[in-house]
Amino acid sequence: MTVVDAAVIGGGPAGAVCAARLASLGRSVVVVERAHHPRFHLGESLLPASVGVLDAIGVLDEVRDSFLVKNGARFVEGAGGASARIVRYAFREAFHARWDHAFQVPRDRFDEILLRRATACGAEVHEGCEATRVVFERGRAVGLEATGEDGAQRAIEARVVIDASGRDAMVARAARSVDRIAHLDRTALFTQYTGAWRDVGEREGDIQIVVFGEGDTRGWFWLIPFRDGRTSIGAVVSSAWVRARPKPGGPEGLFQAALEEAPVVASMVDGAERLFVPEATADFSFRVGTRRGDGWVAIGDSGGFIDPLFSTGAHLAMHGALLGADAIHAGLAEGDLTADHLEPWEREIGAGAELFIGAVQAFYTGDLVSYLFAEPQHPFLRRAITSMLSGDVFDSDARWVREMRARFPAKA
Repeated sequence: MTVVDAAVIGGGPAGAVCAARLASLGRSVVVVERAHHPRFHLGESLLPASVGVLDAIGVLDEVRDSFLVKNGARFVEGAGGASARIVRYAFREAFHARWDHAFQVPRDRFDEILLRRATACGAEVHEGCEATRVVFERGRAVGLEATGEDGAQRAIEARVVIDASGRDAMVARAARSVDRIAHLDRTALFTQYTGAWRDVGEREGDIQIVVFGEGDTRGWFWLIPFRDGRTSIGAVVSSAWVRARPKPGGPEGLFQAALEEAPVVASMVDGAERLFVPEATADFSFRVGTRRGDGWVAIGDSGGFIDPLFSTGAHLAMHGALLGADAIHAGLAEGDLTADHLEPWEREIGAGAELFIGAVQAFYTGDLVSYLFAEPQHPFLRRAITSMLSGDVFDSDARWVREMRARFPAKA
């Protein structure tokens, strides 16, 4: 049996970017993806710091031609009224901003673009094929087992196994090394509309984040506009908020209750057409014990997932995948890939993720909210927040990064 350089579990942004990069470097790559693309997925708002990844794998022009440009993020207090606070962060105001924009991407089309790029770069992609087990020998990953739609079993021997299985976190959950993140027990309620309000001009593609409630019941809405006139709209609420609803009525009832607490959003969808009954996903924030080992690495959501407040999922996935592919390539050039080869990569990705975790936790406690809406805003802190919203979180020596870590340290 032929041994490939890399077997990738999952064809989402992390798996596709990693496969495309490795294949373009001349590595033999097999991707197994249980779904068929295109398929629905949340996480539609990209960050400017991810644009360089799209450029690096050769899809930036196609993405630019396909999707709505996102130039900033606008935060609004959901209660509305004359005293409501509104603040916008333009990405061009970030420190050392290489990219001053991102894109709003329906994930069915976006993920398909990335996966097709992996194929074009030379990766062998099998859709409708589900990985069932990572095979270890004497503590080293040596391949995986998968099942096709016809029930046929397949064994793939590989020098490295890349777990890009998303929140399934195949390797981590098998090792029972998944831990929930403190204070982030949340539920997302989501749907899409056509005809919802959106800004105009260069602000048309802004993400709208509408905050409502206080303390344990603080929640927020996202409104993400797409080029075709649709808008992705979702509410993220706490377990305490859900428990306080005496007759929730399922996801649709909870979504309606959230609208009633955020009249600003209700006004934005007044007269719009809802495209499907609201759905729900819950308990999605977790850390893993480690993202690396001898012969394997976990990238994207399989290495941990954070509340979607700052649109970090696809960003951490793509950035981590690109850097991870380079680390894997270098390690394989020396022989067998070991955990030590991946230590600098894990340290960098982990530090960026922890900065986001601290900021999200501070949002829910209210500490960050006061800075977001501060009047007047300190110029340095405003640019620091903008830099974080842009996703430029991987330079641990930057002054603004040190400041954010000090003010909003991540809690276990």
